This record gives sequence, C-alpha cells and structure tokens, in this order.
Amino acid sequence: MRIGITGEQGFIAKNLAKEINRLGHTFVSFDTDDFANDNMNYTQDGSVCVYNNTVDNWVSLIQKLNLDVIVHNAAVVGTDVVALNPDEAVNTNVLGTRKITDAANITNILNVYMGTTVIYDTFLYQESDITEESVIFPRTDYALQKYAGEMIVRNSAKNWLVTRPLFAYGGEGDMNSLIAKSLYGVKNNKTDIDMFLSPDKIKDYMHVEDFCKGVMMLVDSDVRNNHFNITAENPFNTAEIISQIEEVTGYSLEGVVKWHSETDYLGNHRLSCEKFKNAVGDLNARTLKEGIRQSWQSIKNSGEEYNPLKYLEEAKEKDFDLKVHYPT
Repeated sequence: MRIGITGEQGFIAKNLAKEINRLGHTFVSFDTDDFANDNMNYTQDGSVCVYNNTVDNWVSLIQKLNLDVIVHNAAVVGTDVVALNPDEAVNTNVLGTRKITDAANITNILNVYMGTTVIYDTFLYQESDITEESVIFPRTDYALQKYAGEMIVRNSAKNWLVTRPLFAYGGEGDMNSLIAKSLYGVKNNKTDIDMFLSPDKIKDYMHVEDFCKGVMMLVDSDVRNNHFNITAENPFNTAEIISQIEEVTGYSLEGVVKWHSETDYLGNHRLSCEKFKNAVGDLNARTLKEGIRQSWQSIKNSGEEYNPLKYLEEAKEKDFDLKVHYPT
C-alpha cells in the first residue's frame, strides 16, 4: 500500500513512517519537493497544512500520489499547547479533519484517524480499566477538539479506522510525555519542571514504536469502520515511573520535577486492549523500563534543537498560567 501521513514531521508520524516501510509498504511524503503539489499551502515548519487547503486540492494531491491510505495524524496536541495556540488548534483539529475526511471519501481511500483516550470520563474509571465502550466526557479544549474530529470521521467517512494511544512516549521528538521531559531535564540539569500530574496516580505509558506497530496491525487487517484503544497494558503510578527513570539514568529526579497534583484531571488512567487483541492479536509491547532505556539513549544523543520543555518555557515567558486550563 501507498500510505501518506498528515503532520508527517511530528513525533508519532516519523515513527509510523518507519514502521510502514519496515512492513514493505511505501510511505509517501506530502512535504518533499518530489511530491509536492504547487497548489498546496504549507505551515511554517514546511508541512502541508491540513486546513488551509481546499478539499479539491487534497483530492488532487491524493490522486497524484496514488495513495491507498491517508493517516490523519496532524493535530495540535496537549492541553498546554492548545491553550497557547487556540485558533490554530481548532482549525487543525476540527476543520482540518473535516477536509481530510471529505477528500478521502471522494478518492475512496482508507482514512485512519489518530485519536486520544483523554476523551473518556476518566473520573468514572479510577478503579477499573477504560474500554472502547466507556463513557465519553472530554474535559479540556484539547479533548473536546479531538473528540469532534473523531466524530467527523466516524459519522461521515466511508472507509475508516480510529486509533487512540495512551501516553505515547519515546526518545528525541517526544514533546509531551513525563518521560521525555524528565530525561531531558536530567541531561540538561533542569530543575522545577512543571508536571501537571499527581505522583500517586496510575498511568499506562506506551512506547511510540509499539503504538505504531498496533496501528499498522489494524491497517494490514481486514478490520474496517471500527475504533480501538491501543495500550501496553503495563500501568504504574507516576512515582514508580520516576523511580524507573532514576534507575535507568543513575540520577535522582528530586528537584527536577515540580508536581501540580491538583491539575491531574485524569487521575488513574489505564486502558483495556482486549478489543484490539481480539481483532488483530497481541501487541507484545516492550516493558516500561526497556522503553525508558531506549528513550534515554536517544535523548542523551539528541541535538540542541530538541527541547520538550519549549511550551512550558514559552508559557513562563508570556506569564501565561497553564494551570487554569487543567480542570481540577
């Protein structure tokens, strides 16, 4: 299959492109000069803009590249990033999804939407795993927008899949996870890194390569027009995750992380992967410590341009209080 990814310069997209090629499919870039359509508009980072192009332009590009699948990955991700970029977030997460969905329908290709599990009413599942049938209750602007995008796909796409990761982390390129921010802090002697989490709550982090493997297991299957949570089913409370980071790096994170426990609106957040396993098989995800070790090697060797704290630093420079955007 020939597969394109919106937002292809993002963290998940870069890893997904590698998995596509590893499996013998062809990752087709929207952003390179060889494939670019002169009529397409681009973002500041050189990516094809999902919302600032017409549906007809997207149809033309899909046809020109002879795609079989489009993975709609482009999104403004995270409560903090959405709060800092509200207009861009709505346009990308909602309007862009509408246009990609319409273009995929016209060209009769598979539309794979990258969702998020923060759409669920996590408060109801503090003592149990979330499933695909759990109650929906998005509590942040980011969650609301991603749910709107998901429902555009599920209500109007002809041929679709929705995949939802839970706390995907990894090495260089990971801009959101507790793990990446902590490892970066250790490497660069940072202190008081704001973490809008409680050290006592359970999270189920999943290495990005395992998530991308799961996405492609679904794409390669006969399963269509269905939605799946994809998880490592390897939950730890956040303090235990920090302990594993300390074991792998050999450094103490005391003073590196500054917890804001009152903002952890998700509380315990873990998923069941049963529906996915019944559909396409066991993911055989790596352990958390294996993933942290791999991430540490990557971040230790990362270049100066990589900074997962950039949005936290931007908020401080603008005297922007991110805490008000996290429901308590």
